[in-house]
Amino acid sequence: MMFRLLLLLCHAMVTVGFISICSSVNYDHHHLSLSGDDGQACDEDTIITLPLDISCDVRLVAEDLWGSPESVGSILMSSDHINDSGIILCHPDCQGEMPLPSSIPISQRFSYFEQQAQKGDPRAQHSIGLLLWNGFTSSTEQTSIDPEASARWHAAAALQGNLDALAVFGGCLRTGTGVGKCKNIALGLRCIDYSASVGNPSGVNKKGVMMESNDDYFGAMRLYRECYEDESKRTNALLLFNFGYCLIHGDGVDNDVEEGEKIWKDAVALAPEEGSEEAAWFLYQQYSERGDMEKARHYLDIAADLGLEDAVMERRDNS
Repeated sequence: MMFRLLLLLCHAMVTVGFISICSSVNYDHHHLSLSGDDGQACDEDTIITLPLDISCDVRLVAEDLWGSPESVGSILMSSDHINDSGIILCHPDCQGEMPLPSSIPISQRFSYFEQQAQKGDPRAQHSIGLLLWNGFTSSTEQTSIDPEASARWHAAAALQGNLDALAVFGGCLRTGTGVGKCKNIALGLRCIDYSASVGNPSGVNKKGVMMESNDDYFGAMRLYRECYEDESKRTNALLLFNFGYCLIHGDGVDNDVEEGEKIWKDAVALAPEEGSEEAAWFLYQQYSERGDMEKARHYLDIAADLGLEDAVMERRDNS
C-alpha cells in the first residue's frame, strides 16, 4: 500500500491544479481525430496539431534547456514535425514510448534508446526521458535520477509532437522539476490539458491520478475504464497499473481481483514501458500471498529485470 501511495504522490506532483479536460476529440494511434492551427477539429485528412501558443512556447523552452536553437536542431529527426507557421505536428507514428526490439536485451535498453534519441526519434527521446527520471540507466538496479537530462529529452520529444512527452514535460514545467528558471506553471498546465483533451493515454492517466489524489476515485475509474475499453488506447502501462489497482482494491468501483490482475498482466505485456515493472511487482505480491510461488517468481524476475529497486532487493534476498 505504501508503495502505491508513493507512486500516486510522485505522479500527482505534475497534476495537482489540472485544468478540466474534455473528451470530444478522439486520440487513436492508428487514426487521429484532427485539429487545425487553433487546435480545433478540422478536415479529416489533416494531422493533429498543437495550438500555436503551445508550439511556440515549447520551442522557446526547449531551446533554452538545450542551450541554443542549433543544439535543439541537432537532435530533431526532421523539419516535418513543424509546419511553416511554427506549429508542431503530431504524427501518429511518433506517439508513445519506443518499442524495444526483441533482438535487444533489457540490459541494453538504455544504450539502445539513447542511440535512437540522438538520431532524433521522438519516441526514443520520450523513453530515455522516462528512464532518466526513474534512474533506470542500469539493468541491475536503479541509479541516481537525472531530472535535468530527463526534462531536456522530454522537451525534444514534445517539440516533435509526441503527446505523451508533452504531458510529462508539462509536469516538469509546472513543478520546475529539471527545468530550473524555465518553470512555467501556466504553460505546464496547458501542455497537460491539451494532451489529455485529445485523449492521449499519458495525459488521461495524469488526470486520473489527480482525481485519486483528491479522493475522486469514481471520476478516476471512469477515465481509466474509458481508455481501457478503447483497444487503441491500451498503450500506457502506468494507466493500466492504476486501473488494475483500483479494481483489485475497490477504489471507486466494486472490487474485482480477477479483472484487476488481468489488466496488470496487460501492463506487464507492455514491458519495458513505464508502469510495467510496478504491475509485475504487484502481481508477484498477489501470487506470493496465495502461495503460488512459481508464478510469483515469474513476475518477480520481470520486475527485477526491469530494474525496480524493491524487486531487485527481493530477488537478491531470496537467492
